[in-house]
Amino acid sequence: MSRPKKKADARVSTQDMRKSIEADVKAYLKSGKKIEQVPTGFTNQDPLGGRRHIVLGPSKKR
Repeated sequence: MSRPKKKADARVSTQDMRKSIEADVKAYLKSGKKIEQVPTGFTNQDPLGGRRHIVLGPSKKR
């Protein structure tokens, strides 16, 4: 028995994810909520509050 190629698995996974997102968006809109489109470059960060850097990954032991 041969295994399916990884690329084919990724495509199926992507299609399933798109269907799931589409269903979620439809349910969200059906509940009466709205999706707001914001302008490119818009940020909700406070310009006077400084930056907060987020580090992803395992924490370093000290």
